[in-house]
Amino acid sequence: MRRPNFKGWASRELLHLSGEETLNLRRLALLAQGDVPRLWERLALYAVATGHVDRLRGFLYREDLIAELETLVIELQEADLDNPDICKTARLPPRFMKALQSYDTAYRKIDTRNESKRLRWERTVQLQREKGASNAQICRALGLDAGNTNAYLKHADIDRFSLEKASAIMKYLNTL
Repeated sequence: MRRPNFKGWASRELLHLSGEETLNLRRLALLAQGDVPRLWERLALYAVATGHVDRLRGFLYREDLIAELETLVIELQEADLDNPDICKTARLPPRFMKALQSYDTAYRKIDTRNESKRLRWERTVQLQREKGASNAQICRALGLDAGNTNAYLKHADIDRFSLEKASAIMKYLNTL
């Protein structure tokens, strides 16, 4: 799993929220001025991040959104949107801050998953010692690759297994 950059995250969010298949700025601007919740914030931030502010401004007909876009450009003119800590330092309206916090969450998701895997590894090694289960026994019972299992259990290489497989090993040892 890789960390997203802001442009990639915003692109996926725009496609998901709009139900569109391509990033047509004109179509997205029309939808954002309509009834699609949370689309405007991501579209405005995407335009600032990609330098498409002038194009987006040309597609807007609502004066309140044009004014918000201008404020956003001024506030984020020197900001690095790829840095998830921007949500801690930027002074934006709350709905834009929520969008930035969503990016922060997506950016830190890999850290959260790795921490969960590390905690599962600690508990798994403890259970393995208590139950006296060998790595080979675990591999046979769960149909796992011996090399990945050894790297995970002996050397704490948490990247060898997904969170789901790490959980499966821990559950298996709990049932012994």
